[in-house]
Amino acid sequence: MKQYLMLTNEELKRSWKMIVSVILAMASIEILIIVGRVIYHERQVKEYMSYAKLSESDAIETIGKLSFEQANSYFSYVIMIGIVLVILYAIQIWYRDWLGESKYIYRLLLLPGSRAKIFFAKWTSLALVIISFIGLQWVVIQLSYVVFNWLIKDDYRASSFNMSMALKQLYTMNVVDLLLIVLVSLFVVSFLFMLVLLERSYRKAKGLIFIILEVAFLLLITVGNMYVIEKLDIFLSQEISAIMVAIFVLYFVYTIWKSLRLLKWKISV
Repeated sequence: MKQYLMLTNEELKRSWKMIVSVILAMASIEILIIVGRVIYHERQVKEYMSYAKLSESDAIETIGKLSFEQANSYFSYVIMIGIVLVILYAIQIWYRDWLGESKYIYRLLLLPGSRAKIFFAKWTSLALVIISFIGLQWVVIQLSYVVFNWLIKDDYRASSFNMSMALKQLYTMNVVDLLLIVLVSLFVVSFLFMLVLLERSYRKAKGLIFIILEVAFLLLITVGNMYVIEKLDIFLSQEISAIMVAIFVLYFVYTIWKSLRLLKWKISV
């Protein structure tokens, strides 16, 4: 346990500057989006007033008031960039240990005890990054709403606190939904870990073949089960959800088991 905690701390120390920089950059972009949308909306109203020779209230009535939902409509694109960066980090967190002159992976593999602690240290660091990312996004959303209300004039603002549909799906107040988002994210991380370890275990063409087979296997399970359930048409919606969750959990466990097996038996110093 002590080695696991030390390795987790080491992983976070090696990446914290990059992680903090990315999070701050995303938060800044999202705040700037809100500022830009408010300024652009007010400019639209003023330009329309000048062009159509209308009063401010008539111009606002024609163009429409700006809601917070409209102002944060581009947040989902920024969040998608964040998701892509997390995926890249999940791959980079392994490959960086093989790169460079020091070959840090050799030091890790020669540590006494089970190699499982190496896997779970990296896995835990990604889990903490994902949870922090979700939590900080909530803070940014609340802060951007304050900025939105502070910048925009009352006559220009639609009085409602709404988020775009994409944000509602990602950031809900339902604890079960939040837990599901985290679990799906960790499943993706585990799946990527398994693919990286497959490539590192077999290298070149053989490793690529195993990666293709694993991806095809996942697609076959997902599509195949959905097809069978749809064709049988004997399950209730709750039963279908339970079956899909069970399959998801089993494959989740499989990815971790496969990764640990590869790390123990196939990865050599």
